[in-house]
Amino acid sequence: MTATQSELAEALRHADTATDKRDAALRLLARTNSRALLDECLRALGSSPVLAALDEGHRPILRRKCLRYFEEPRRDKAGLLREALTRLLVHIAHPADGDIFQLGVDTYHLQPVADVAQNLRAAALAGLAPIDPPLARLYATRFLGEEHTSVFNCEPAMTALDVLAASEQRLPIYQFLLRAGESMAQTGRGELVGKALESLGADFPAPLYAQLLTQYREIDQATASMGIINCVVAGRQAALYDQLEMLILQTRHVDLRRYGLVMMAAARDEALSERLLRMARVARREDVPLFIDALEICQHAGRDDLAASLRRRL
Repeated sequence: MTATQSELAEALRHADTATDKRDAALRLLARTNSRALLDECLRALGSSPVLAALDEGHRPILRRKCLRYFEEPRRDKAGLLREALTRLLVHIAHPADGDIFQLGVDTYHLQPVADVAQNLRAAALAGLAPIDPPLARLYATRFLGEEHTSVFNCEPAMTALDVLAASEQRLPIYQFLLRAGESMAQTGRGELVGKALESLGADFPAPLYAQLLTQYREIDQATASMGIINCVVAGRQAALYDQLEMLILQTRHVDLRRYGLVMMAAARDEALSERLLRMARVARREDVPLFIDALEICQHAGRDDLAASLRRRL
């Protein structure tokens, strides 16, 4: 006798091993249209041990279910079911699933005017990238700076940055920073701009990066400026150290100043350490605690005496 959906759900809930959970979830997934049970199946399949147990043999069930919701999007208006199913297929990474990833990157859901399918497009782009890199780069360029970028996690633009940076496609990233980055940073998506500024890398021409640094220092958006600090410090871009110092000292964000000073100290770079100590000697009284924290992790020989001098100013 065929098991009922309730019995399959109970089997899933009581499964002990990853393979048992996988098999129970797939059986139930193939049978049910209940949103509650679908969510339960997808949570189980997306858990780390079960995900590791998925392979090409499990594609047919996932493909059928995913394609059904692309054919009947009214059953998945927010795209959450397709997103979860697409992520499972991305994990399996079979080249024949490019059709699903293509459907995913083209999916938008405006409810009523705000798009809610950003994570689906991000997942689909991640799946498309190894299958068709040129096409993935085109979609990544489109997504970078797109109006419908999420204000919660900056997707699918964050995934687009990963795709472009992995293939060393800096031109669209630079274009984004020149044309759309300020607007993104000022509308709650500074994390995206910071990642873009960091993604340009140490070998990006210093004069052009200096212009970007000036542009974004003026708007003083903390998460965007963190990307500048990371890029300049990690790349040991000495030609930009003066502007880095200005950014750190002039920002109105105390946490950003602390972050910049700590990054300088943690770099274990002689030039940055010397600059940090020079800055500390003339620090404003309100910044003294920040410099003391940074000096505690700095490896420069003069740090202890200077830190003691700063403590006397407290």
